[in-house]
Amino acid sequence: MLQLFKESADSDTEDVLSKLGKREVTGSAFSQARYKIEWQFFSDLCAISSEDYDTFTTARWKGYRVFGGDGSTLNLPASKQIRGYFGVQSSSSKTSLARILLVYDVLTGLTLQARLGRMSTGESGLLDDCLLEIPPRPDDLLVLDRNFGNFHMAHKMTCEARPFCIRMSTGISNFAKAVMADSRMDFITEWAPSRSERETAKTSEPIRVRVTKAVLDSGETELLVSSLQDMESFKTEDLVELYGMRWGVEEGIKNLKPKIKVEQFGCRKPQGIYQEFYAHILAMNMVALAGIAATEQIEKKSRSRKKKRKLTYKYNWKNAFLQLRKRIVELFSRESVEKILETLVNKIAQKLVAVKKGRKFSRKGLGKSARTNQYYK
Repeated sequence: MLQLFKESADSDTEDVLSKLGKREVTGSAFSQARYKIEWQFFSDLCAISSEDYDTFTTARWKGYRVFGGDGSTLNLPASKQIRGYFGVQSSSSKTSLARILLVYDVLTGLTLQARLGRMSTGESGLLDDCLLEIPPRPDDLLVLDRNFGNFHMAHKMTCEARPFCIRMSTGISNFAKAVMADSRMDFITEWAPSRSERETAKTSEPIRVRVTKAVLDSGETELLVSSLQDMESFKTEDLVELYGMRWGVEEGIKNLKPKIKVEQFGCRKPQGIYQEFYAHILAMNMVALAGIAATEQIEKKSRSRKKKRKLTYKYNWKNAFLQLRKRIVELFSRESVEKILETLVNKIAQKLVAVKKGRKFSRKGLGKSARTNQYYK
């Protein structure tokens, strides 16, 4: 299962069993046996992969671990059982989609929580479910995009004492329209819920938030609502930088979809979809953990060089995944795990890519992609 079905089930099964010194079985035998494993087993492995995360010394932004939350959709195989469970989003092609959401450390690439569900489940609902498993900490900062820019989410973060920064659409809510009409660019104010927001959030009490407006190069005004009310420690430019870091979770979804091809499923049942989704998240987390160790090597070598490099370098994520996949069976089945890990980290640290700050990608003119034929986002 952890080979992630990049070839056929027969080929992957033969490869794994040969490494384990076991006799070959048919693809049909494997397909029947896999469903004896509950998909929650893979979800639990993901939880184990991140449970010691608090003990790591990882990169921070102004003392905070920065988490990005974002959702996407997955194209699913065409089968009667999958259509019956996930529904059909396109009557002409009978295509089924699933909704996913990641809570992702944008500085380390570790996925703290991931959820997969039907399209009828909203992104906010999936995020609420994820946050139940992430205890609030004063040094954990959650950054969210416009899909979460509502009173309910800001109120929830405030009540749970979770530091946050959320972008809002400028013309949808009365609150957004009111603060956009205010001539101030960075100020603290009270956000009182509207009638519909009072029903959703189940409160009529206002919350105190910071509103930050920034004019982008495109001329568009970016509206940020945050809990970072210390305006001396966090300037306007700091908040703009912080929100820009949210792009890391977009890169995480790109790793999951185009790079390791999560949509290349090897099953035709809903349980298999859940198994493979969480197996891919586990693989991403194993890459992130090995990458943390490789980053220490890279930085140590960089400091020891006589001539300082003009650019900052990081490990090549796709190469790291391929190196992990080569060794994933041994990692779960051999006693000499430390030696295998050492080799893996060394291999990852050898392949680098330059970090080019300030790179931008314009989505203008691309049009709206057909959701049932999408490949990324």
